[in-house]
Amino acid sequence: MRNVKNQDAKIGPINKHTEHGEKKEEELVLAAFDLIAARGFEGLRTRDVADKAGVTVATLHYYFPTKEHLIRGVMTIAMEEFRKRRTSFPDAPLRESRTDLREVLQARQHQMSETPKLFIVLLELTARASRDPAIKAIMRESDSNWRESISSNLREGVERGKFRQDMDIPAAAVFLEALTRGRSMLALVNPDAQLDDRVDAEIERWLTGK
Repeated sequence: MRNVKNQDAKIGPINKHTEHGEKKEEELVLAAFDLIAARGFEGLRTRDVADKAGVTVATLHYYFPTKEHLIRGVMTIAMEEFRKRRTSFPDAPLRESRTDLREVLQARQHQMSETPKLFIVLLELTARASRDPAIKAIMRESDSNWRESISSNLREGVERGKFRQDMDIPAAAVFLEALTRGRSMLALVNPDAQLDDRVDAEIERWLTGK
């Protein structure tokens, strides 16, 4: 089973230590994931989650005593899926040519079209993090790791002479992180405004100084 349980047992779902229990936890979390993608947190009701997973509400509460436990299970599985699927420039190895770099940048858009529900749920979780310290802590750790990966790639590119030598790497990493997240939001609400090729070309010119 995918890792539904967070390392901090205080904020994760309850572990029943059986194969059947773990399978049921996953089914419940995936049901909640689908409902959040379709309705947002405002439309998430435990009864609907139980119905979608084919169990009673009592069974749901056996595995997830509160709605918050269930939401944090969704958070953990969404972040795991995002880490596995992330193939855009910030996490991919640097390529030898600007053409290859553009292909890596464009991979993000392909990912968006393949897994739109994942991005919808992540955006819902991002909004909720401002009101939920536990979710905020999970997202901050994930973002920190992501930013370090971006910084590492930028540093390597500068050392190899592929990117501008005067680059402020920490600032550039924050910029690319924000840009990637912003483009994901834009793709969900107004895909026609993306101008993918032109945006990627501008990013290339900014990174290379050419």
